[in-house]
Amino acid sequence: MGIILIFAVTFEVIIFPSLANALGCLMAILSYWIFSRFLYKKYVVLFPFAFLMYLSMYLYRYLPLLATIVEGKPITYGFERPVETFFYEIILFVVSSLAFYFACRIPRNSPKNNILQNALYQIGFFRITKETIWVIGFIGFGARILSFSFGDIQYGDISGKFTEGFIYLIYAPLILLFPHLLGLENNYSKRKVWTYAAIVFIVNIASNSRQHMIAPIAIALILFFLYLVLENIKLIKIISPVKIFGILAFFLFGLNFLSDISLAILYTRAVRGDIGKMELFERTIETYNNDKILTSLKSIKNGESEELTSYSEGWTETYIDNFMLNRYANMRISDETLYYAEKKGYDNPQMKEFMANSLISLLPTPVLGIFGIKLDKSEFQFSRGDLLYGKGYGGYRVTSHVADGLATFGFLYFPLQFVIFFFIFKLLNCFVFHTSRGIYYAPYALISVFTFIGFFRNANGILMDISYILRGYWQGILTFMISIFLANLISKIFFTRFNRNSMILQNEK
Repeated sequence: MGIILIFAVTFEVIIFPSLANALGCLMAILSYWIFSRFLYKKYVVLFPFAFLMYLSMYLYRYLPLLATIVEGKPITYGFERPVETFFYEIILFVVSSLAFYFACRIPRNSPKNNILQNALYQIGFFRITKETIWVIGFIGFGARILSFSFGDIQYGDISGKFTEGFIYLIYAPLILLFPHLLGLENNYSKRKVWTYAAIVFIVNIASNSRQHMIAPIAIALILFFLYLVLENIKLIKIISPVKIFGILAFFLFGLNFLSDISLAILYTRAVRGDIGKMELFERTIETYNNDKILTSLKSIKNGESEELTSYSEGWTETYIDNFMLNRYANMRISDETLYYAEKKGYDNPQMKEFMANSLISLLPTPVLGIFGIKLDKSEFQFSRGDLLYGKGYGGYRVTSHVADGLATFGFLYFPLQFVIFFFIFKLLNCFVFHTSRGIYYAPYALISVFTFIGFFRNANGILMDISYILRGYWQGILTFMISIFLANLISKIFFTRFNRNSMILQNEK
């Protein structure tokens, strides 16, 4: 990463010489220097899930320079507040790094488990079998199919919300690609797992969500990374140079395929609320196979990237052409949201009020009724980005952590964000259990690795972090344990009947 960064900085300074671009390079260099202090195997082994979250924070400052250089753009492409943006992003990364440092201290002696880790171990949170993994995977698959009948889930849709909480389980069988992560025997063919992953990929296209589409690919790659580090395996030892070249060629083809499918998904998104998921899937594939439409969509996309929209003219997310990088490394969102945060004013009462009401709305409606709290949750069908933008509510615009935090809490945001990140890192570390025989990783956490590495992406800012601490973390544990209970019940019924039928057949013989 260091060598690549040197080349990127050199090209940036030579091709796009300016003070603003130099500050962008400084941000990338400082981020790399700080991150390299933690780039050791012991951090990945002892704190894998917190490390993935911290990695996402680093990549948000590292990737913009590389991605824009590759596309022939400066890192400040479209920026209107570059100095403030890079300055605040550097401060936030220092704050994030301090939170990671204090939450993930390397112990001098053998690591000890805390109360929560012991409690999770006692309820069987760390124990699972291959058969159970398949069963909960099919539970998640069923939840995904069932969710198609609900359409867009709204406030008050209890059945839809409940079903949505189990969809992540659809990715459980992907862990079987690397069974050593769970301490399972590697004594079975992976063909069924790959077939299942391909089916999940196709089904996720029908969801009309690009994030869902790339999820199985991303999870497999992240698990592969953890497998290589934990097993201390060098890539060249398991894959020959010829195969590596073939994989790179396939990867480039795959990126092109994903980019085209992404355009097809966006093209059909306008009608997704009016037609069924099967028809939506068929239209998406038809669009992908229609060279004329696809070429036209690419021309429109290229035209949009060439014609920059100023923030005063309206909302824009144009920065990096690649849709995946634009989702996870769009530094222009930080610049744009800081522009609107300055217009709205730091430490804004309206932003605080919405934050408070959003946190209260995390409680189920019956619980709110018990405390006599009257809150119409249907009034919250817009995002923090919408509120910051100030118009077009319901567009669910994303926001950056730094702009959302400053607009809500002023400069008090930075120490507050330190505390929030510290607690999230600590909670993620509870998905690791230490014994004299070795380290156990929670199956739930391995299924959720894509979520952890996407924690810092532009979305709902600090509200998303607080919501995870108060509800998301515990809800994930609860849904996983419910799925384990159901899986064991299903397995017990199935195997009891299977054994009974086998005995009948033997008696008949």
